[in-house]
Amino acid sequence: MRLYVVLLAALLACGDGDKKGHLPDAGLALAQLIVSPPDVSVTIVDDAVVTQPYTAHIIDAQGLDIDVTAEASFTLSDGTYGSFDGATLSVTGQGAGPVRVQATARGQTGDTGLVVMVKKAIIDPAGPPDAPTMFGNATEDPTRAPTIAYPLDQILVPPNLGQFDVHWNNNTGAGATDDLFEITMSNAYIDVRLYTKGLDMTNPQPFWTVYPPDVWYPIASSRQQLTLTVAGLDSTAPTTKGTAAAQHVDVTNENAQGGIYYWSTSGAAGIWRYDVGKPDVPPAAYFADDARPSGCMGCHALSRDGTKMAMTLDGGGGRGAVFNVADRTPVLPFDGVTQPAIYFDFATFDSQATKLVTVENGQLMLRQLDGTMISGPLPSVTDGLTQTHPEMSPDDSHLVNVEYNGGIDLEAYSGSIVIRTFDTTSNTFGAPTTLVPYVAGVANWYPSFSPDGQWIVFTRTTGYSYNDASAETWLVKADGTQDPVQLNIANLAPTVDGTGSGSDTGSGSGSMGSGSAIGSGIGSAAVGSASAGLANITNSWARWVPFGQTFGADNQPLFYLTFSSQRPFGVRIPYGGQPQIWMTPVFPTRAAAGQDPSGNAFRVPFQDVTTSNHIAQWTKAVVVQ
Repeated sequence: MRLYVVLLAALLACGDGDKKGHLPDAGLALAQLIVSPPDVSVTIVDDAVVTQPYTAHIIDAQGLDIDVTAEASFTLSDGTYGSFDGATLSVTGQGAGPVRVQATARGQTGDTGLVVMVKKAIIDPAGPPDAPTMFGNATEDPTRAPTIAYPLDQILVPPNLGQFDVHWNNNTGAGATDDLFEITMSNAYIDVRLYTKGLDMTNPQPFWTVYPPDVWYPIASSRQQLTLTVAGLDSTAPTTKGTAAAQHVDVTNENAQGGIYYWSTSGAAGIWRYDVGKPDVPPAAYFADDARPSGCMGCHALSRDGTKMAMTLDGGGGRGAVFNVADRTPVLPFDGVTQPAIYFDFATFDSQATKLVTVENGQLMLRQLDGTMISGPLPSVTDGLTQTHPEMSPDDSHLVNVEYNGGIDLEAYSGSIVIRTFDTTSNTFGAPTTLVPYVAGVANWYPSFSPDGQWIVFTRTTGYSYNDASAETWLVKADGTQDPVQLNIANLAPTVDGTGSGSDTGSGSGSMGSGSAIGSGIGSAAVGSASAGLANITNSWARWVPFGQTFGADNQPLFYLTFSSQRPFGVRIPYGGQPQIWMTPVFPTRAAAGQDPSGNAFRVPFQDVTTSNHIAQWTKAVVVQ
């Protein structure tokens, strides 16, 4: 007993002597760091920062408690929620929902829970300052309820989507007198209300507004389903209000990544690019107006790492060019001075951006980036048929392309999807085989490998390849073990009144048919009933976002897909006809089960509604000098 007391005294003396309370090594092996207070909830109201102090204690195996707050390093598991000054956390409201508070000291780590609730009212400068009170005091009148025109119900978006549009139509049954609106985004952690008179108060479709990126991200940061409502009242007689039927917005577990390059054929025509990781930075022209190599730059392709770009100059069948993306210097000469120009319509890079497969008058050639021929022309499955629309798989093991028997590379007819192996070491291809055959009235175009190489998305039409009004998006297993499946939900187009309307043709799998079930949402395979549909929505040029994401508590894997579509966009393009880039999630496990793997599509928000945008090409990163 005396020996125990002496040892304990020595231990305490050691702590007193160095003023730090250092624990002996044996104690540290079983030490535990406790962060206090446990499981705090804070509410951020109208961006007012809340401060919360924390402490850190180490308790060893003998129960000795030592305050290590002054020497601990405090962090958050998600830095967007706030920041530490020493042991005091400033919660900003830039993130909502559960987050972990972490502390590290003397080689030990501990954490505790924090739940951030965000309440915010945003009043448009044109709106009355007492708008929240008006809506709070008004009684509900269903006959005044507006109709949400965009987005469709149950879209699934990344939290860093950027600008989030909401469009609605007034209720004409109420005399269309409502001129003030409350748009609410809410869940268990979020209650953000935007009060506005609408951004474009012109007939016949006047009302829309946006959540800018710095407002949208905190709303989406909880990764929990959001409820969207729109209520309207007459600001001159605000005793009653009408509220639209609630819609729901789901959010993926991770941010989107990568960069998108797309071709605009109107306005400032050319190649435009946008960095998904910088949603507050608008897209920019790749070539300045005074540095464009041609008046028409189309059929562009990007290497997966974003370092190289191939394109066709001077229109269809024009000069082929390859550029270093960072500094825009040509890799493949196209001026005809150092070597004759090479003419091609479409191209695809290998994964290392060192080789290029080009389409030259219906023939596939494998070339070095400087134009040097490696091999070609590659054989077709059927003698006499020509080829277009090539794409290399992410691991360079396969090449997929279109084989056709009518038209030209740009406007081909009667297309089938073919695939062949590729050995990148020997630069040799295997014999091509047909993956999706052409049958009368069913043509197939623009194949593209999913990021994991397991799936190929393609465009199906009743006619030719370019800008065909019947174009729809389909998916097939890359190894050919499953019939193609139509992305019915993604092909669903919103009508002027905000309801869904399907395409004219389609079936769940196999060749085109009729009577398919078309539905909305992401919760299951398509359900509902087919409709007569909208003509000329032109869902074409589908391409994959290069990174996978997950959704929900069970982390269901998904890939995003973009395509060009002329469908209506709420009240801003109410009757469609203006090509824009749209996006849909694709769930591989649903596709493997033979189900429609897509979700309701949404418009990629950074685009100019006055331009015609096509051919969204994705890279893993936007490379700049």
